[in-house]
Amino acid sequence: MAEVIEFRHPTDRRKKQSDNDLTGFLRRAVFLRKQETESGNFIQVAGFKKMKLLFESKISDILIKKQFIETGFFLCGSYISELLTSIANSVPESWFAVDYVMKSYETGSPQILKQGANICFLICSVFKERSEIRVMRYSDYEKMGIGLFSRVYSQTGVEVAYHMSRQYKIMVDVTGECMRTI
Repeated sequence: MAEVIEFRHPTDRRKKQSDNDLTGFLRRAVFLRKQETESGNFIQVAGFKKMKLLFESKISDILIKKQFIETGFFLCGSYISELLTSIANSVPESWFAVDYVMKSYETGSPQILKQGANICFLICSVFKERSEIRVMRYSDYEKMGIGLFSRVYSQTGVEVAYHMSRQYKIMVDVTGECMRTI
């Protein structure tokens, strides 16, 4: 008897039943909103954990107001709040995304590609003026960020990289609005 082998398209590799369901994300958003109103807009940010909660609360609130109510958006919001908190804790090794692409080519590490994708995202959403420092334009960082997140997903299968590549531009706008309202 022959064994049937199932072939899947590469984008179907993400989990069908996500560990992060929409109901859980919405409950978290409501919880964060209640904390925000109780503590007076999180004015007293003491520590990185509270800073992450501040970012996550603001991003979730913006997603709900703009009616981007899908699991992928909330997963990206959580990822971005962690990313924003991490740059408050340590400065990136380089602000030039091409450096990460070259280093990843040498080492073959998808983690380094992820760092490059993060740098592109930060430049597009928070530090737009940095996109004018080298020969690259803002649109180049945008395309590179989308491509790097897509490549990270294809190499690792990490679900958030899939969603970041698909919703990159929307999440850039949401993050920019978050930073303006804090």
